[in-house]
Amino acid sequence: MKDSERFINALTSGNERIIKEIYTKLFPKIKTYVLKNRGDTQDASDVFHDGLMYIIVTQKEKKTEIKSFEAYLFVICKNIWKRTLKNKVIKTDPLTLVDKEAELGAHILEQELFDFYIEKFDLLSDNCKEILSSYFNGLSYEDIVTEHSYASINTVRQRVFKCRSKLVKLIKEDNKYQKIRRWRQN
Repeated sequence: MKDSERFINALTSGNERIIKEIYTKLFPKIKTYVLKNRGDTQDASDVFHDGLMYIIVTQKEKKTEIKSFEAYLFVICKNIWKRTLKNKVIKTDPLTLVDKEAELGAHILEQELFDFYIEKFDLLSDNCKEILSSYFNGLSYEDIVTEHSYASINTVRQRVFKCRSKLVKLIKEDNKYQKIRRWRQN
């Protein structure tokens, strides 16, 4: 059984031994991220816990395959922390109470949008995934030419354009996209 499946089963069933392993293996990465981004150890602990709770809730509602538990949890926690920072900046009144349910709902929606994107991204060819991953992670065209052994920057630009176009087409052709679009307009 892969770690991802083992970790998800442990979270949904409450297996304390494996949950402790999750904390031991994965919490340091989340803690480092939060500390580097204006947080403290308590913030990191809260974010990590909220991320695990999100996975538990969503997996009990609708079991989805998670290829890399570590990467999935990190993205969830990163999104939670970004939203928390945004709320801290917006809410300057010390008497403002944070509605945890609304906040968790926003996290769930944000994560569902991310999952939808990943679902469509996974439909691309391996070559497109590699090129777009490099591009979205901030590599310059020159670096992509070197890393993937392309002939020229122009070739890379064309590949990035074609792959992005395929991804956009896959997203727009899905009925979920139309629902998301209507929801965002309201």
